[in-house]
Amino acid sequence: MRNAVKFAITLLVGVSLFYFVVKETGIEAIWEGIILFLRPEGLIIIATTFLIVFIGALRWREVIASQGKRVPLLLTIRYLVKGFTVDFLTPFSLFGGEAVRIFLMEKSLGLKKSATAAAIDKIMDVTMHFFFLVLGIVLFIIHGSEPSGVFLYYAGGVITALFFILFLFYQFALRKKSMIGWVFKIFGFSKNYLADNGNGKMVMEIERGIIRFFSFQRKELLKGMALSFLRHLLLAFRVYIILFFLVGQTELGHAFAVYGLTILSMLLPLPAALGGMEAIMALGFGTLGIGLTAGVAYAVTVRSADLIVCALGIILFIRLSFTSFLKQFNLFIKNFSTEKE
Repeated sequence: MRNAVKFAITLLVGVSLFYFVVKETGIEAIWEGIILFLRPEGLIIIATTFLIVFIGALRWREVIASQGKRVPLLLTIRYLVKGFTVDFLTPFSLFGGEAVRIFLMEKSLGLKKSATAAAIDKIMDVTMHFFFLVLGIVLFIIHGSEPSGVFLYYAGGVITALFFILFLFYQFALRKKSMIGWVFKIFGFSKNYLADNGNGKMVMEIERGIIRFFSFQRKELLKGMALSFLRHLLLAFRVYIILFFLVGQTELGHAFAVYGLTILSMLLPLPAALGGMEAIMALGFGTLGIGLTAGVAYAVTVRSADLIVCALGIILFIRLSFTSFLKQFNLFIKNFSTEKE
């Protein structure tokens, strides 16, 4: 019930933001983004989007292989699409689907390996998100004219928080030390608290698997990072072609700047970044001299492309029986929290 209330509140905030931004720019911006999909250019955007999904599934499959298991690529694509659907339609559009992916892959890998693989996959993705976010914001400042101070404070806060988290993780992982144990120590928990607790033992085993990957499996790590970099290059390329189709914009610097703004908007606690993406893009496009209306049209286009993937995810959920899935997933969460081994 509490989660439903939180979702309703964030959705209301997103819808309100969306309404005020569209009221300012006009309904034509929405139609411009939607109509783009009715033209041949829309097929190029959709094809690029599914290629991005394919690369993401390939990376996850390689991470799973590093855990000593081989799974069919088609299976990872199906499960990734389902996870992305949960990611996209819940607050914080870049996070949330990992639990679903762990649950779905548990039968093939077991709980610990499934959780380890999902965590490794997400860490590599967040690492590249951080890289392209910093690159994008730097280019936005270079190409933009007098960016809003409030916006820069927000961007700076997000970048600082992500840098701190990633810096701590890599510091501990490369030194083969437990970051979770360090956090527990800071909060005054006994050193043996995790070792004496069933859940703690499992969490520590998962962390050891993550540390092993980032410390010892250098070949697999480089392959995963290369696939992550390729995936984000394709995401930036999708931004480039959308800008080209909407406004004839061919400036690469602008494309990477807009991709940085896109990542920033997806970190807002709003379902599908609704309203938040429109607000940030309208502000960003205005600063870059492209125009507020084009910013809203871009946001609608990007969300429409991602919603097509979500539609596929919903179809896959329906095939599983959504009610049955919820029952199984709730049981999985309950079992995960009481796992003793």
